[in-house]
Amino acid sequence: MIDSIINAFESPLGSFKSESTDSLDYLKGIVRKEMDHAYLCQRHLDMPKSEGSLTMGIVFSGGPAPGGHDVICGILAHLRPQDQLIGFRNGPGGLLSGQHQLISSNDMDHIEGLGGFDFLGTDRTKISTTDQFDQVGSILKALNITTLFIVGGDDSNTNALFLADALFGQCNVIGVPKTIDGDLQFLPQLPISFGFHTATQHYSQLVEQLAIDSKATRKYWHIVKLMGRSASHVTLEVALQVKPHACILSEEIVANGQSLMDVIRYFSNVIIQRYQEKQPYGVIVFPEGIADVIPEFRDYAQGRVDSMNKVLAALDMNPIQLTEVYEDEHGNKNLSTFNTEKLMMDLIQGYLSQKGVKSDAIKMVSHFFGYTGRAENPTSFDSAYSLLLGKTAYELGLSNETGVVVGCDFSNGYIQPVGVPLTAMLTFDSDRSRHVIKKQLVSISSSSYQQYQLAKQQWVQQDVQIPRHQSFEYPHCLGIHQMEDL
Repeated sequence: MIDSIINAFESPLGSFKSESTDSLDYLKGIVRKEMDHAYLCQRHLDMPKSEGSLTMGIVFSGGPAPGGHDVICGILAHLRPQDQLIGFRNGPGGLLSGQHQLISSNDMDHIEGLGGFDFLGTDRTKISTTDQFDQVGSILKALNITTLFIVGGDDSNTNALFLADALFGQCNVIGVPKTIDGDLQFLPQLPISFGFHTATQHYSQLVEQLAIDSKATRKYWHIVKLMGRSASHVTLEVALQVKPHACILSEEIVANGQSLMDVIRYFSNVIIQRYQEKQPYGVIVFPEGIADVIPEFRDYAQGRVDSMNKVLAALDMNPIQLTEVYEDEHGNKNLSTFNTEKLMMDLIQGYLSQKGVKSDAIKMVSHFFGYTGRAENPTSFDSAYSLLLGKTAYELGLSNETGVVVGCDFSNGYIQPVGVPLTAMLTFDSDRSRHVIKKQLVSISSSSYQQYQLAKQQWVQQDVQIPRHQSFEYPHCLGIHQMEDL
């Protein structure tokens, strides 16, 4: 399949056209009438008709993800001799202040296949006000930029849509899907963002190493929190690959109506079961997003500690003090700074103590795996996928499209790059009182989730084996393992 992605990337430039026959459902009346549609952009083999020289801009937005540099290389590899690519440094904040640099084909030698976003830098500045739109418009006009590529996740692509609306007729705006969380989806045209596969491979290796070590020493339980703020795609992917002894997803907690005590009881019972089988070691995995769905954690993150202290009191544990959790400009809490893994470990220890398990019988260590996965060098899949996304973004720019995000449909057994109208991805967020790109959570009806549910009870007694498992060549959630080889 990776060869097929590379072949699509290496093919000659094509053009994209949006036609009413490919219209998708969408919320009407959110953007100007010229953009008030949701027409899918399909690729054609004829060359783009854009004439003359074009100057295009690119900006990284939000948290880093493996593959961002390859997106740039995907553009540069096909850049026509008369065109230019300008990069904005330090994210949307740098775009607002006009920090920029010319990117040349010589830069490819240094950044192709390189992880991180450090070539240009990034930040989480929210561009949403009329003054900010006007400021960006003035900067782009001064640089003669007629297409801007915004590489980012759901919040960044929300910004991209409304910036496209504000700059309509002056500058086209095209999104490139980035997030390791895996929650920027629009099936089947946009099943995955770049960076997800690399991050989950990285975390899987770390979790498996803990499992190997605990089996060798036979004395440690590792309590692992994985990055994933709203959706549990990362944890599900890692679980299917590593098969931890216990795992829970945020969506699973919601679907089953589980409380904090239910989760503590589940984890603790797995530990007790293995202890009774003379296996006083193992690995527990959960996403950082449980802090959003477990009421006691949610209250704690919002500055209310009473409900958490009630649970602690029930376990004969001392009360805790408040921990400050910061929000970015989009209203997202930085749950990575919320030490859920340590708190979960202490709660499990308290429950075990109440059940008569001696404190020296079960030794625990807590971990958080997050930021390192954002800077890892991209896997072969993510590198090839990012190159293709970059090329497709350039083709959409040459085709005079705007207000779309680059997609790639794998569902028909072949690689089909597309432009997905951002209007089709909007929802109304009542908490923020504004329209945003919808975060796609793990579907409890998906084949990956069903497989996880069927297997997790078997994992309780399973340990890592020799030979080791084979790592996923591409994201399991794509379902390509169930299709004929592309």
